[in-house]
Amino acid sequence: MSNLEQIAKLSGFSKATVSRVLNKSRHVSPETREKILQVIREMDYVPNRNAVSLSKGKTLQIGMITAGITEVILPFMTSFVEVAAEHGFQTIIYTSDSDRNRELQAFEDLKQKRVDGLLIITCVNELSVVSSYNKYGPIVSWQRMDRPDIPSVAMDQYGGYALAIEHLLERGVTKIANAFGRPSSLNTLRRIQAYEDKMTASGLTIRRDWYFNAVYHLEDGQEVVRRLLGAPTQRLTDTHARREAAAGEPGVLETYAEASYPRSTDDRASRPRLEWAEEEAIAKPERSRGRACADPDNEGPVRPFEREHPFGEASTQFGSNDADSPAQAKYSDELPQAIVCANDYVAAGILSEARRMGWDVPGKLRIVSFDNMQIASTLGLTSVQNPIRDQAYNAFALLSPNLLGHQIPLKPLSFSLAVRETT
Repeated sequence: MSNLEQIAKLSGFSKATVSRVLNKSRHVSPETREKILQVIREMDYVPNRNAVSLSKGKTLQIGMITAGITEVILPFMTSFVEVAAEHGFQTIIYTSDSDRNRELQAFEDLKQKRVDGLLIITCVNELSVVSSYNKYGPIVSWQRMDRPDIPSVAMDQYGGYALAIEHLLERGVTKIANAFGRPSSLNTLRRIQAYEDKMTASGLTIRRDWYFNAVYHLEDGQEVVRRLLGAPTQRLTDTHARREAAAGEPGVLETYAEASYPRSTDDRASRPRLEWAEEEAIAKPERSRGRACADPDNEGPVRPFEREHPFGEASTQFGSNDADSPAQAKYSDELPQAIVCANDYVAAGILSEARRMGWDVPGKLRIVSFDNMQIASTLGLTSVQNPIRDQAYNAFALLSPNLLGHQIPLKPLSFSLAVRETT
């Protein structure tokens, strides 16, 4: 007698009902489920996963691809693991440390049917390579791929960032600094566009000398405050560069910035260093105004900036000696009234360092964060609510036709603002 038959006999239910319980089907009453589970516990029964896979023609496993695991992407990963488990799937995490060959193992496992599908959180291989594996199984991405054959659950962050800027403007704040994430990502470009559009519409000065880029973690936020207040700062280290690659900000691999500033052969050293000679900055002062240009080849939402990367010579790049640049010197006697941050952990670093150095929050400095994770509520940070859990659910929903044989409904996604003590 098989284990399934034994459980059915001892519980008093059919093999089909027992099978539904083992497969975590929702079409079983709680009372029936508990009776069958009690028999399973008494028998100390453990399903043979290989046998289950053979019977279903699936591994019941989904691969998650990421350069590394950080506090920024952990909520998304956790939420995806939960929704996958609800439908009977386990998850395998492939961490590449930004090594393309290591990352390819995940795609090869899809090809060899060791996993039933893949979720890309961050990916360093070329998009053409990623697309070539579509024929072996479903692939979905949290990273913005900008390709129709790789569905993505990433949201256009223009709307969320615009909420943050509008909130500050409504409170009479006119001098706003920005702590951005990955310089080359579409998310960053859209956030820049939102800030500049709102400032321009209000007739206010766009302060590109207060653009801080490659800001990802709590200590990076502390560094922003030290730079603004002229305190001693730390130099860029290899550790920061590696953390940057694994920061988990969903971006895009092929952007205007990368076309203008080619990557090195090592993606972990791919962040562009934009250091302009003083003579060029003086000769071309219009560069600091960030004029957008029409791009006949790009009808999408991102507007590349004329003859330059959006950060330009006035931006603050960790690891570069930019404190003495003309743009910085011009406004050296001023401080921003607010900082809008790449994520909640950056905002936490800015808040803690500002208070440590006597910069009154929110009296003299207001802080708006992004994502609205638990740390934002704990510290009283005003934060843009980013529906990360629903994005993770939608990632599984996009895989569901191949995994389950039917499409589960997608959840609507929208940004909102949680207003707290820092504004």
